[in-house]
Amino acid sequence: MPDVHLTNTIPLPPPQAFAVFVEQMDTWWPRQGVFPYSFAPKSSRPLHIRFEAGLGGRYYETFADGSEYVIGHITTWEPPARLAYTWRDPTWPGETTIELRFDDEDGSTRVRYQQNGFAAAGAPDLAAYYQIGCEQTLAGYIAHCHAIYKLQALTSGLD
Repeated sequence: MPDVHLTNTIPLPPPQAFAVFVEQMDTWWPRQGVFPYSFAPKSSRPLHIRFEAGLGGRYYETFADGSEYVIGHITTWEPPARLAYTWRDPTWPGETTIELRFDDEDGSTRVRYQQNGFAAAGAPDLAAYYQIGCEQTLAGYIAHCHAIYKLQALTSGLD
């Protein structure tokens, strides 16, 4: 069983669900919540969180002071079905791995999220906390996808 595991269905087809996750993360990613959802230094504020599309691309955050933090790198890039990348907190000696699968379910997408490797990353006691945090961050993604779906339904009626 993965350290962190979440599954949800969203009303967008897999290509769009994948693109929204990767290309619009800066829009749906919560900046505050139960936990701090930014690696911004205390002297600055978060600006952007992004992926560089493609195998080996960076997953990184930029800050108002011009600095940035590379959270990880893309290890699997298989649009629209699969994305995997590393995740490292700067206080950990190692990194975890995150994998997402985007499976078609009659035009909707079943999104499966897994994060593994907390023990190897030097943070074995944090998996339960990350389960809570990932539930909150991915709720932002799910809500964003539902809003896109509703807006598309409204605008398609105007054509």
